[in-house]
Parts: sequence; structure tokens; C-alpha cells
Amino acid sequence: MFKKILSLFKSQPELANQITASASSLPSTAPIPTRMVRSRRKTKSDGDWTRQPEEPTTAQQLHGLPGEYKVLNDLLVANTKSRSGYSSIDHVVIGPRGIFVIETRNLTTGEIRGGRREANWTVSSSRIKMYNPLMQHRGHVEAIQAHLGDYKRVRLVSIVTFTNRCRISVDPAVRYVNSDELIIYDHELVETILRKTERLETEVPETLYKEQDIQAIYNLLAAVNSTDPQIRAEHMEKAKGIK
Repeated sequence: MFKKILSLFKSQPELANQITASASSLPSTAPIPTRMVRSRRKTKSDGDWTRQPEEPTTAQQLHGLPGEYKVLNDLLVANTKSRSGYSSIDHVVIGPRGIFVIETRNLTTGEIRGGRREANWTVSSSRIKMYNPLMQHRGHVEAIQAHLGDYKRVRLVSIVTFTNRCRISVDPAVRYVNSDELIIYDHELVETILRKTERLETEVPETLYKEQDIQAIYNLLAAVNSTDPQIRAEHMEKAKGIK
């Protein structure tokens, strides 16, 4: 076979030149094949893997409210009825129709069951019963109200949020915006605040807090917020086991 090809080159030199020219125009290296990698879940040992986007925090979600709303995060205010002498409030939203006092629960699994007037609720993933979070949160709401000065008549709405990784199976009365005590999923928070504001506008259309009122309430609560690290540390120590 090789002899036949060699004889062909000798007998037809012009063909040989064409073949040589065509070969020299080809890429010097062949393309590198793409390696297919099967995706898998990231574990703690996979430090080099791309980090997945994190879910927005509650504070970040509240930042998306319209401009007329004022937000305070991580408040520590004096409360004579509390074991530590203070109440820790996760978030307060001051709007044109009322104040929303918000507590976030980071439960990530299980089904939450309980009634509005039941002292203890159950979580399917735990043998330990949960004290009714609405009853517990009432102390926080009262602590906020005690510091409102001339605005004590403002409507206060209590909201407790849970992550959407658990299941809420509680009294339906606290799942609808007609209630002033609400249990919701964390991703429902902004929508719930806006819908509740619309509801309050329908119920009491004459009650509308202007920009200066909202700012005044914000200033009142900001002024009583304790930022002293020692006081906060002492509160956390005395409040262990309770929210």
C-alpha cells in the first residue's frame, strides 16, 4: 500500500503539492474535548465550589418596603415586666396606618401546630413543646407601646414569622390579615405588611399618620434602644431559654 502511494507521488507531483498545502493549513492542535461533570450538592468539605446565593435576611426584605415606611432592627428596650428588665425585639416597622412588631423564628423543620389561645404548641420534629409565640410576643408589643409617648393609641400589629422550611398548621384566625396577631412565613412578610395596611385603611380611613408622625415615632423608639454591649450581654444571659 505504501509503495502505491509513493509511486503516485512520483508520477503526479502536482497532486502531492496540493495535499501538502492542505495539510499545512490545518490547525496545529486538535480542539480539547469538553469534560462533562455531574453536578452534586455542596458539602462543608467543598470549599472550592461556587457558593449558592443566600436567602435575603428579614432586614433586607423590609428594605424593599415603600419609602413612607420606617424600619428599626434589633431593638433592646426597657421592660419592667421582663426577667432581664429589657425586651429584645427583632424588627419594628412604622407605617402610615400602624406599627408592626416582628419576631423571627428560625425553625427549619417540622410541622407547627397550635391554637390562638393554647399556651403550648407542638413541633412534629421535636418532643419539646413550644410556648405559644404570639403570647410570648405580646410582651414585646407591650414594651414598644410603653415607649410611644403621645402615640400610644397607634394601632400595633404583632407578627411572628417562620421559615418556609417548616410547615405552619395553626389556628386559621392568625393566618389572615384581619387579625392583629399574625403567624406567617418569612417570605410573606412584606406582602402581609402592605395588605394589612390596606385593611387598616378600609377599617379606619380617618387614621393616617403623616411623614412627620412616622419620623417622630421612629425617633422615640430609636432613642430608647439600648446599644450598650454590656447591657445587651447581660440581657442575653438572663433571658436564656426565652426569646
